[in-house]
This record gives sequence, C-alpha cells and structure tokens, in this order.
Amino acid sequence: MSGEYAIAKKLVADAIDAAQQHAAMSADTQALAILATVLQELSKSRSRPDLESYIAYSLDNLVEPDLVITRGC
Repeated sequence: MSGEYAIAKKLVADAIDAAQQHAAMSADTQALAILATVLQELSKSRSRPDLESYIAYSLDNLVEPDLVITRGC
C-alpha cells in the first residue's frame, strides 16, 4: 500500500469515527461529504472523463480492499 493511500485511509477512518461520536452527525453523510470534497479537489487537475473512468475502475474493484496505486507507469 502506498503512503498516500495509507494516509487517506486513516483520514477517512478518523472522520467517520468522529461523525459516529456525535449524535447530530451521520457516518454516511460524512463519507459523502468526503467524496464530494475529494472530487471537487481532483476536478482542479483532472477532466470529468478522467474522474469518471477512475470512479468506474474503483467501483469495479471494490472487492479488493487495497487498490494498487500506480505512478503513471
């Protein structure tokens, strides 16, 4: 697992845990907020078709707990 993926996994886990600790928050809504924020950030440097392709790839590989992160090989 790449360092970037490990950091992202911990940040998401911490944010979901924080949402679960507050009665006024929802873990599901927190996850959607993270997804929306990440997509907004990626849209600054990636095209919509590129994002759609990556999202489709990720959805197709949900059975794998650790996606392989490449560095433009």
